[in-house]
Amino acid sequence: MKTLLVVSGGDAPGINTALLQYTRLTRQNGDVTLGAVGSFAGALAGKIIDLQPEMIAPVAALGGTYLASSREPVLKETKNRDQLGKVLASHQIDNVVLFGGDGTLRNIPPILAEMGIACIGIPTTIDNDVPGTEMTIGFDSACNFAHQTIDGLLATARALPGRIFSVETLGGNTGILALDIAAAAGAHAVLVPEYAYTDEWLIQRLEDSVKREQYALVILSEGITASRTLLDDLKEKAGLRIRDTRLGHGQRGTTPSHRDRILAAGMANAAYDALRAGTKMGTVVVSGGKISLHGGKLADLPPRLPDQNLYNQINGL
Repeated sequence: MKTLLVVSGGDAPGINTALLQYTRLTRQNGDVTLGAVGSFAGALAGKIIDLQPEMIAPVAALGGTYLASSREPVLKETKNRDQLGKVLASHQIDNVVLFGGDGTLRNIPPILAEMGIACIGIPTTIDNDVPGTEMTIGFDSACNFAHQTIDGLLATARALPGRIFSVETLGGNTGILALDIAAAAGAHAVLVPEYAYTDEWLIQRLEDSVKREQYALVILSEGITASRTLLDDLKEKAGLRIRDTRLGHGQRGTTPSHRDRILAAGMANAAYDALRAGTKMGTVVVSGGKISLHGGKLADLPPRLPDQNLYNQINGL
């Protein structure tokens, strides 16, 4: 069996661990692994390399991805699909393992299925918004990265009472990441794109928290509408001075956590087993705390949303 590994979309801590595990499995069983450098755009340009475990091992404990990714939607065009089919045939590739987030895993596997190309998806995104799975590779690492910063901020908050701190997380257009971080950090407020709030409510919430606990912490997702104007708005309306921290892309490229390394290796095992069993299309998921395979299209599943009960609890609603 000859597999092409493709990383699409944003990187996530743990991808390299999965790449290492998959190449080890293929070597142990006499199979072959190739890698697309630059996702499908790279494959179309002929950037396909042999992958061996010793190539990936030095970076297995690092964030990022040994195989460069791409967000270029080249498979939207029929001519590119035809060309990809020729490229895969010329390399005698039997199937594809696709690493990606919600958009990648919803859209690309059905396209490959129409082309007659077997594909197993592995959810790799810090956003944790892929439908059908309780956990995605990279989410735990991104949360841990955030807490290293928040713990330092809270030490200052307690040392110098009367201050308000805001922390902006990544997460794109979903607030699942911000919500989980807020819950674990004991935040007094959390703002996510999916649920509306008013400045008046937020001002009162923060002021009350400062009076009650001598400081206030608000976690916000980068995807909220007011992410770039919020601090100025609150200062203008209530005179609130907020110390702002934006985690940025370091949150996505951080060192993979123990939990993400275990998850990545387990998902690589499941993807390999599925392809060896002849599965034509599927996505490796976590369900009930266990790794399994979802055999249908992710596009048929409802989108994942932040837990509204948890959101209400944190915000005192």
